Amino acid sequence: MQPISAASAQKEYLCPGCGLTIEPGTAHVVVWRADGVLGDAADLAARRHWHHHCWSIA
Repeated sequence: MQPISAASAQKEYLCPGCGLTIEPGTAHVVVWRADGVLGDAADLAARRHWHHHCWSIA
């Protein structure tokens, strides 16, 4: 998991937790598996951007 500050959030993403848009300028977290069977590169490619709240209740 990596936190993204509001200042660093430059693009729009879709949160898989709630299905709503994470607007540019919104602090959020990027999450990926660290134990996937296809290796680190595949895990990083499958990373997802989540709202802080959505990730905390997932």
